[in-house]
Amino acid sequence: MTAGISSRTPQQALAALLDLHAPKRLLLLGASQFPALDAFKQAHPDTQVFCAAPGPLPEELAAQRFDLALVVDCLEHLSKPQGLTLLGGIRNLNASRIAVLADLSVCGWKETDFFSLALQ
Repeated sequence: MTAGISSRTPQQALAALLDLHAPKRLLLLGASQFPALDAFKQAHPDTQVFCAAPGPLPEELAAQRFDLALVVDCLEHLSKPQGLTLLGGIRNLNASRIAVLADLSVCGWKETDFFSLALQ
């Protein structure tokens, strides 16, 4: 997590993140699609994208490892304990990197909640 004000829109930030890490296996939790991901998939057709709704990972995804997990429009639909469990599990078991896009005013999280999960 990057603290501070950015001039990038959320879509621009996600596009830059995808370009920087160029994952071969990507896990998307929450929003099923967004424009930055669509553009990335077009430019990188060999990337495998796996999607899951907000909540615990389905069994078939929970047993896999991913280069990058994107959590977009997800924490807003979960209780804080559910979100902490989800992010901690993904961090420990499923992904080399995690990026979270959340509306802090809606989900009730603070920046320090992400730091407590050892996210930056």
